[in-house]
Amino acid sequence: MSLKRKVSKIGHILALSVVLILCIPLFPTPTRASEYFFIYPYEGEIGTRIEIDGRQFRENDIVYVYFSSQKAEIGELINEDVTAYKKILHATTDAEGFFDHTYISYIPDVLNDGDDVEDVHDGVYYFYAVYYRSYKIAAVADFIVLNGEISLDIYEDVVGTEVEISGIGLRPDQTITIEYDGNAIPISSGDSQTDENGNFICTIIISESPAGNHFITAVDESGNTPEIEFTVIPMITINPSQQSTGGEVHINGTGFAIRENIFITLGGEEVMTNPSLLSTDRYGSFEGSFLVPLGGSYGTRITEARDDSANQAQAQLDIRGGIMLTPTTSFTSPGYAGMDLTISGTGFTIGSTVAITYSNNTEDIPIATVTADRGTFQVEIAVPPSAAGSHDITSQAPPTPTPLTPKVAGTAGTRAYFDWSDTSDDSGISYTLQVALDPDFNSILLNKQKLEDSEYKLAEEEELETTQKDTPYYWRVKTVDGAFNDSDWTYPQLFYVGFSWSSLPAWAWYVFGIAAAVVLGALGYWLWGKKVRDKTAIT
Repeated sequence: MSLKRKVSKIGHILALSVVLILCIPLFPTPTRASEYFFIYPYEGEIGTRIEIDGRQFRENDIVYVYFSSQKAEIGELINEDVTAYKKILHATTDAEGFFDHTYISYIPDVLNDGDDVEDVHDGVYYFYAVYYRSYKIAAVADFIVLNGEISLDIYEDVVGTEVEISGIGLRPDQTITIEYDGNAIPISSGDSQTDENGNFICTIIISESPAGNHFITAVDESGNTPEIEFTVIPMITINPSQQSTGGEVHINGTGFAIRENIFITLGGEEVMTNPSLLSTDRYGSFEGSFLVPLGGSYGTRITEARDDSANQAQAQLDIRGGIMLTPTTSFTSPGYAGMDLTISGTGFTIGSTVAITYSNNTEDIPIATVTADRGTFQVEIAVPPSAAGSHDITSQAPPTPTPLTPKVAGTAGTRAYFDWSDTSDDSGISYTLQVALDPDFNSILLNKQKLEDSEYKLAEEEELETTQKDTPYYWRVKTVDGAFNDSDWTYPQLFYVGFSWSSLPAWAWYVFGIAAAVVLGALGYWLWGKKVRDKTAIT
């Protein structure tokens, strides 16, 4: 073989050797898989029994397991990256690098083996595995600590509602804070700390907030934060709740969507508002006013507020007959004595007689009496002589009735009978009767409207419970005329419920009468017989 060919062959061999050497890293020898372990169960309260299974650790080695609130990655160090922890067990791996569920531990209540000491509370915690004489984390497993729960007596209502919160299973003897959507709110009554069993009961007032779900959270000193959802629903209030046609009604709303337009309807018909573009603020609240339309129907009508997201709430408005003056007067354009005025009325009872008066200081001067043929009227008057300043033109209120039965501090039956004096008005009258548990009538038990007679006996389903001397009932009555003018309420009359002769039915009185007649007859017959026997004995 020639020298040239030998050199060429050696070159090929060297080149092939280089290629083989470069390829060696592409085919590494098998290595052991990464360590991992299982926690069962993966969530629980403090004291929960935990089973731990380890896989693919070094064979016949010792593994320590730590429990911590601090999150760390594999390769980071206990005592440097994790400083709040509790060492809960050490395990010995077998010949395959396993340790199984024979290794049992419990969720601790405090992390006190590291430089930082912490109470354990609800939330996400971590198990870390490290080898003996090493602080480098070899495996990680998550665990969720559950600690305490809360419940509500109601889960849906309006802003301003008082809600009772019951908490169980928190840390004993811990001060608690109540949060609404992450913001602390006052506890209006009840417990401000847990008892020896970790329980509490308190009440809060739902804060101003938009429609939808909100989170109520109870936070104790150790950091437990059980929470629950509460749903806010829209609400409106109107003031006054009784108004004449043409009169102004103020309206407030809460619990609507944030920064949306609000549309107001009265009896299904949209009304103009002030401001004309009514909208909610960042809490879902709004306020404004509207005028009761002239010429509309009277009686009870539904006021409704609705936003762009279809959240809506309703309130009842009692519309009364109203009057309007033409021309209108003001401080900048005042009227004068003898001035001609046209008084227009609408919303009155059809065919009713309406008495119109003019106020002059403390005196009410009758100026006209008209008939509301179709529930409306129009009359022209001349302003009577009067002092400078503002004067009211009104349709006169009816007289106040006089309460008769039950008398003050009297006793009535469970189906009480109420009686009061008759009143009258040319426009016609009806009565409203109320019974309550308090003299201010905040707790009304009975509200009977449009009573035609000046008396009322409770129906069977309206029966009242018997009372003690310290828990009387109260009743009052007023007159309402055909123009929906109210008299003053009568002064609240207290009474008791128990046995009452007046509550006996007619048949009972009939039976008592017969029995009394029989007894008297028998007594008379006995006396007469005794007299006859005495005379016979003397003879």
